[in-house]
Amino acid sequence: MRSVAVVSMGGSPGVTTLVCSAASAGDRPVLVIEAAPSGGAIAARWRLDVRAVVNTTARLAMDVSGTVDLWAAAHHPWLGQARVLPAHPSAVVMRQSQVCRWLADRLPTVTHPVVVDAGRVDGSADQLDLLSAVDAVWVLVDPIVEQVTAASAATGWLNKTGTVGLLVRETAGDPARASAASVATTLGWPVVATVPEDRPAARALCGLSPPRRNLHRSPLLRTGGALAERFTAAESEVATG
Repeated sequence: MRSVAVVSMGGSPGVTTLVCSAASAGDRPVLVIEAAPSGGAIAARWRLDVRAVVNTTARLAMDVSGTVDLWAAAHHPWLGQARVLPAHPSAVVMRQSQVCRWLADRLPTVTHPVVVDAGRVDGSADQLDLLSAVDAVWVLVDPIVEQVTAASAATGWLNKTGTVGLLVRETAGDPARASAASVATTLGWPVVATVPEDRPAARALCGLSPPRRNLHRSPLLRTGGALAERFTAAESEVATG
């Protein structure tokens, strides 16, 4: 697997934080591309100035003709080897620049493992093009009735993209939340991982608090590291083969 896109259903935040955890925890070069049609959050979280100095996916889509080296154009805000191309924070700019369709054409040229923050499922043709261009789509679901119902309504559309897996928030003993196994049975997708409730690590990854000393040992970062291993495994095999 060389590329994966992470999406959520409406009302389920956390895609960007989870993607950041995977990029921060991994020890191999990973390109994070933010392509949420509703606008991005990474630039604001990491204080990247999108007005003048920072390449965003929208700026590249509008300004670059021909080929572009996405890895070279990306920024390096994290420790480790990850790089990021943030989205523009404006939904209007993102839609006008047709980022999803532009990225779908260029993802095959990227030589590093890629994780795409595709935001919330919107059912558009452009987003379908993008999700169909990656090797796998992982759907982040909060296992409550509203979320599972929304995901169930979108299964036909998401199955058009190819390989689909589930990222299920841990229930933490909440009786209102279903188990990951029951969600997988309902939706017909395998569980890739369960995602822990880890507010201190999430706040650090959102730029709301300074990273604590052992952040890399937090439950969220350990989960992110395990996910990073999954989509960088193919890169490691190519390098050592």
